Amino acid sequence: MPKYALTVGVGTLLDAEEVMILVLGSQKALALQAAVEGCVNHMWTISCLQLHPKAIMVCDEPSTMELKVKTLRYFNELEAENIKDL
Repeated sequence: MPKYALTVGVGTLLDAEEVMILVLGSQKALALQAAVEGCVNHMWTISCLQLHPKAIMVCDEPSTMELKVKTLRYFNELEAENIKDL
């Protein structure tokens, strides 16, 4: 568990030039699912990142356990396409 946390408002997140969220562990799987597959709503503040033009979520495999197979396949293919020429 982290010792410190930073609370940031939705407005601050959406005003940021770029946003990177790190999602680690199976205990964050529901939050990741809500952020990626759910609708934008006040129950899952992280879902507002769907509206951000330059947001990226970096996830480990355990945190993806609640995602639909099609969602995971889509993002894996997107990642592969974007890193193939690096």
